[in-house]
Amino acid sequence: MNLVCIYCNWLGPSVFFEKDHIVPLSRGGQDIPQNTRWVCSGCNRQKGDKIHEEYLLWRILNPLLANSGPLKERW
Repeated sequence: MNLVCIYCNWLGPSVFFEKDHIVPLSRGGQDIPQNTRWVCSGCNRQKGDKIHEEYLLWRILNPLLANSGPLKERW
């Protein structure tokens, strides 16, 4: 099954995706369906402990550094 990353729009097999927490657990988010979604491994790692809006803003301000697909080590 193919998925699309909401951050970089990369389309690929689900094996390259990871569960993302909109509000990270480290920032008080809960591990519940309403706070999770699947994003590519590269964006999930780059997002780190940022909340959704912080990461979107970071991507806008740093377009040359923003991730554009899964981590190469997963290939």
